[in-house]
Amino acid sequence: MTSSSPSAVSEDSTSLGLATWSNEFSLNWNHDAPQGVDVSLFRPSIPPVVSQLLSGFDPINSSFTLPELAMLPVDVVLAVSDSTFQEIPIVQDEDNDPEGVRLLLCPTPALDKNAKSNTLPFVLHCYSQWALARVFEPLKLVYTMRDQVITHFSSETTRNRTILIANVMDTFAKKLAIDDSRKTILNRLVLDVQQSGAYFTATPPSSVPNWDRQNAMHTLDSMLETFSLQIATQSISACIQSLDYAAPVFRRACSEPPEQPVNLANILLQSNLNLRNFAIFDIIQSITTGRPTYIRYEVPFSLELCERIYQVQDSIGLRWLHGFPDQFILLFAWIISLCEVPRAGNNAELVTWIETNLPHIKIAVDDSGDPVLRIGRMVVQECWRFAVLVFLYMVLGQAHAHDPRVIRALKGFMRLVRGVKPGRNPDAYLFTPMSVAGVAATEAQDQDTLRQRILGVRECADPGTVGNDVVLELEDIWARARDEGRPAVWSDLRIACFRVTGR
Repeated sequence: MTSSSPSAVSEDSTSLGLATWSNEFSLNWNHDAPQGVDVSLFRPSIPPVVSQLLSGFDPINSSFTLPELAMLPVDVVLAVSDSTFQEIPIVQDEDNDPEGVRLLLCPTPALDKNAKSNTLPFVLHCYSQWALARVFEPLKLVYTMRDQVITHFSSETTRNRTILIANVMDTFAKKLAIDDSRKTILNRLVLDVQQSGAYFTATPPSSVPNWDRQNAMHTLDSMLETFSLQIATQSISACIQSLDYAAPVFRRACSEPPEQPVNLANILLQSNLNLRNFAIFDIIQSITTGRPTYIRYEVPFSLELCERIYQVQDSIGLRWLHGFPDQFILLFAWIISLCEVPRAGNNAELVTWIETNLPHIKIAVDDSGDPVLRIGRMVVQECWRFAVLVFLYMVLGQAHAHDPRVIRALKGFMRLVRGVKPGRNPDAYLFTPMSVAGVAATEAQDQDTLRQRILGVRECADPGTVGNDVVLELEDIWARARDEGRPAVWSDLRIACFRVTGR
C-alpha cells in the first residue's frame, strides 16, 4: 500500500481551503478480501487544460478580476462593509426549514439588502437558503459554512466573489433555477476559477512541498465552491470541463509523489473538505458517465475500513453534503480497480464476497432533526446500496440487464423508490443513484417511474442541466437496447454520455 504523509496545519484555521491535516494509517485488509487481488486503482489521468503561463503568479495573493463588473444587473447585491452586522428580525416562513437551519446559520437580514451594514447578513442568509435547497443534511454543515463565509467575506480578495456567489444562491433557492443575469454571473465565476486553476497548474511547484499543497488547496477551494453551483444549474459537459481544470490542482494538493497513485482511503479519512469532495466527485462522475476517473487511486478495502469511515461520519464524512455514503464511494472505487485485474470479473468468489458483505456496511442517519426528512434520507442511502449491486454485476461481472442478479437488484431499488412519495426530499438526492440503476431498467413501468421522478425535481426539468442530461442518457440507452433487440450493457452508458454531452 502506498503511504502518505501530508503536512499538518493548525486546526485553528477557519478557512476550509487551507485545512490540510490528515490521518495516515495502514490496514491489513487483504485478510478479508479474496486472496490474490490487486486493489490499486490505476486509471488514466486526464491532462490539465492549461492556457498561457503567467510568470510570477501567486495563487494565494492574486485574484482574477471578473470582466464588466459594472454591467451586472441592478438587483445584484455588491455592497460590502467591514462593520459588524446587526440582527434585524423579520418574520420568516419556516415551512421549508423544519430543522431550524436558517436560524443557526444567520440572523434574519434587513429588508434593504443593499445597505452596507446588511451585506454579510444577506450573504449568510443566501448560503442558508442554498443549504436548505441543496444540502442532504444541512444541520451538519451549518457551522462549517458560517465560518467559511465569514472567512471569505473578511478577505479583500474573496469578498466580492462571495457576494456574487450569494446572489446566484439566492435566486436558485427561491426558484430552484437561475435567470439569465445569474447565468452570466456564474459563467464569469466559472471562467475566473478555471483561469486560476490553469495558471496555478502551469506554475512550477514550490520548492517547499507543504507550501505548494496549501496553495493548491486554496485554489481548489474556490473551484469546488463554484462547481457546486454548476452541478445544480449547468450541463454535465460544463461540469466535466470544470473537473478538467480542477483535477491537476487536486493532484498537486495530495502528498503522494506524482508518479504514485493517491491513497483514496487516506483522503476519505482526513479532515480536508476539498480533497474529500473532489475525490468523491471524481468517483461519482466515473460511475454515472462511464468515463475513467481523473486521478490514479490506490484503493484499500475491508469491512474494518468501512467501519472506521462510519465511525467518523459525523466529524469528517461527506454523506451529509451529497447523500453518498463514503463507504460506498470506497467500494465503487474498489470495484473499478478490480476491473483492471485480469480475470477478476470471472472470479465468482470475489463477486460473492462483495455481495455477501455489502449488507454489513453500516450507514448513518442522524436521529435528530425532522422525522419525515430522516425517512427520505434513509431511503436515499439504501438506494445507493442497491445501486452498488447493479454496478457490481454489470461492471465487474459484465452482466447484461436481463441477468437475474441485475433484475433482482433493480427490483430492490425500485421498491424503495416507489415506497416514498415523489417530492424534493428524497428525489433531489435520488437522481444520481437512479442514473446508475437506470442502466438496468428494461420494463416500461420502471423507465417511466425513473423519468418522472428525475424530471419532477425542479432543477432537472430544464434542458442543459445535469439532471436533464441524465434523463437524456438513460433514454438513449433504453432506445438503443430496444431498437437493437438486446438488453443493455454497461458500455452503453459511456456511449450515451458521449452522444448527449460530446465528452
